Amino acid sequence: MARYTGPRGRRARRLFVALTHLSTKDPDKDPSLRRPYPPGQHGPTQKTKMTDYGLRMMEKQKLKLSYELLEKQCRRYVDRAKRSGSNATQVLITLIESRFDAMVLRAGYATSIRQARQFVRHGYFTVDGKKANLPGMEFKPGTTVELRERFRQHPLVLQVREKTAHRGVPSHVALLEGGKGFRVLTRPEDIDPPVALDLAKIIEFYA
Repeated sequence: MARYTGPRGRRARRLFVALTHLSTKDPDKDPSLRRPYPPGQHGPTQKTKMTDYGLRMMEKQKLKLSYELLEKQCRRYVDRAKRSGSNATQVLITLIESRFDAMVLRAGYATSIRQARQFVRHGYFTVDGKKANLPGMEFKPGTTVELRERFRQHPLVLQVREKTAHRGVPSHVALLEGGKGFRVLTRPEDIDPPVALDLAKIIEFYA
């Protein structure tokens, strides 16, 4: 299945998810916050009782939307988490948060997961001194990610860094001096997903 490129606002409203972490736009213009009900003519008054299967599917769709994952990728991460022998829900988030695009977002070098993916795809970064442009690449502790010199003073990058300066970075990431990039210190094991998720239901969906 191809990656969804349609209006994310409609999907977010259908799943009752805020777009704040998904979009580069002003949060005040977030349609999911201004109209917190499903899209469509009957959205404001729509009352539908969901089945257990429907609830599990909704949680899975929220995960996919939050990290812009394909169905195949989502299933693969869940399978790996279940085979880990540890807490499958925590392992699931650790695996996804170890992705290149997620790390770029958490380190403050993008304002949305889609923008992080775009920067990675366009070769803005090097990984341990080598070119890398695969958003799904998984990082291990000790990995160093540097912004290529030609992009360090790029107006868009400077604008992004200014917007994200107040966010701070999680404990598993350390920023390099001079805005050159970041280093992965540990696995992202104690980190919450960007939206509230019932991870157990996602594991159950693929049972």
